[in-house]
Amino acid sequence: MTPRFSSPVTALIICKDSADFIADTLASLDFCAEIVVVDSGSTDGTLDIVERYRADGYPIKLLHNDWPGFARQRRFALERATQPWCISVDADEKLDDALSAAVQRVIAKDDESVSGWYVRRRDRLAGYGPAHPGVLHNRLLRLFRRDSASMDISERVHESYTVTGKTRVIEDGALLHLREVSLEEDIARANTYSSLKAAALLDKGTRPSWFKLLLSPPYTFLKFYLLKRYFLCGRAGFDYAATMAIYSHLTEAKLFELSQKA
Repeated sequence: MTPRFSSPVTALIICKDSADFIADTLASLDFCAEIVVVDSGSTDGTLDIVERYRADGYPIKLLHNDWPGFARQRRFALERATQPWCISVDADEKLDDALSAAVQRVIAKDDESVSGWYVRRRDRLAGYGPAHPGVLHNRLLRLFRRDSASMDISERVHESYTVTGKTRVIEDGALLHLREVSLEEDIARANTYSSLKAAALLDKGTRPSWFKLLLSPPYTFLKFYLLKRYFLCGRAGFDYAATMAIYSHLTEAKLFELSQKA
């Protein structure tokens, strides 16, 4: 078994009031030589849990930074990393055993031609639990070489680290989403995120399109429900695909609305 904290990886975590999940998150990162936790003002016991893990020997660098937005906070965390590799994990996610082992294999091999690795995230659906194993889970760039990574701070939503160079996919295991979001919360989030996305599109010069307004919602529903196989999750999968279609429609509709005001 690989010794704890021996892989040359910095885990990057940003958090606020994550006491319900962050213990599982930290426990799944026991192979990392460094864990950077950036908190923006937790009051629910999150910091006590982090300190408990640090007292247990976890190589945690706990920092406070007032909330500047997701992209800027993630860049703040990246700038504090010292290991050659970084893995970005949200405070309500954890690596399953198979993904943890796969990440350690990738780091040990250290293929110099690869700058970043995508991992699969297994969502948690309200009233269902972790999505069915047969679902084609979303692939996210979460493991990358520190020196090749950057963060576009102009991104308002769906911000993610980017890398220069070749990327590949880790097929084994999954990043498990631990937080169960109710349908009401999911719709509210779709409303908020669609406003941010529409504003970002307008800033980039994207013009509204009747074609996208008409076809993007049904295409999005079919992509998630059939192509990504969320039908395997029963009604919860149907609701998830429908919510994604609603998000798609709201984004296009709000882009029309913003364009008329510009």
